Amino acid sequence: MSSSEVLDRPPDTLAGACEMLAAAVNDPDRIADADLRALMAGVVRLYATKADNGMRLPLPADGGGVTITDAMIAVTDLLHALNVQLFELSMWQAMTGNCISPHHRLDTPQSR
Repeated sequence: MSSSEVLDRPPDTLAGACEMLAAAVNDPDRIADADLRALMAGVVRLYATKADNGMRLPLPADGGGVTITDAMIAVTDLLHALNVQLFELSMWQAMTGNCISPHHRLDTPQSR
């Protein structure tokens, strides 16, 4: 199935929506900016709720196809949209203890 065929049919499952988004990477104008912003906000809220309820592994071990540049752009834009400085993020993590614990970090020997 071509990426055009994937983009032309409405997703009926979350897996279908993921497939559609993956196909849109090659044709980003197929998804309206406002729709993407709304989706991003919803995903971030859902992720935060699940993290508060105990989910601590953010992505598959291989990053789920997300590159370092992808992550940096998204995080920078999220922080900018909410007027949060990197220093404030670090302070919040220190005060709340809300960061990925060493045994869940992907860059430590324990997680491998």
